[in-house]
Amino acid sequence: MIRLIAEGWLGMQGALRLLTFRPGGEACFDVSLTGFWRSFGGLLLALPLVILIYFEREFLGVRIDAFIQFSVVLATWVSFPIAAALAVMIVGAQHRFLPWVVVHNWGVVWLYGVIAAILSLQVIGVINAELRDFLFYLYGYLRILVHWRIAYVTLGLPTITAAFTAAVPLLVSNIILVAISQAFAAN
Repeated sequence: MIRLIAEGWLGMQGALRLLTFRPGGEACFDVSLTGFWRSFGGLLLALPLVILIYFEREFLGVRIDAFIQFSVVLATWVSFPIAAALAVMIVGAQHRFLPWVVVHNWGVVWLYGVIAAILSLQVIGVINAELRDFLFYLYGYLRILVHWRIAYVTLGLPTITAAFTAAVPLLVSNIILVAISQAFAAN
């Protein structure tokens, strides 16, 4: 457990370094098969943020069923490596699959932190609903940029190829979000 905590700490620092264009981030990740499996521990770091997001939305009256929210989080977390495997096969970067998934798993925790921070600002009264919505509009672009940056750094592909490769799992996660939301909205 201590090793997972230490790896999570390093992974989060490494991801932040990569996302802020600072050197040395790549050295923070264990990109072995063991590190690949441990990187799914990022979900454990994201879980408190997901719970906070759920309660913030409840407080603000932006209700979502807890089962739907946690199903979407889990399904998108599990679907990423599957979609990423398909994407790297298409572009011929199979040898960079493990680093991409490892860095992604630690990096997306920061995205959950951004969502929680935006909602926290509204909960404490610093921003109103309109500014919250604008920040979430900007967040959509930030999310794309984060996924592109992680793909670019880990896959070693040209800029546009990395962007299109990163788009595959993003598209899959959006499809999953809509599918789960629609499946449970019908009930």
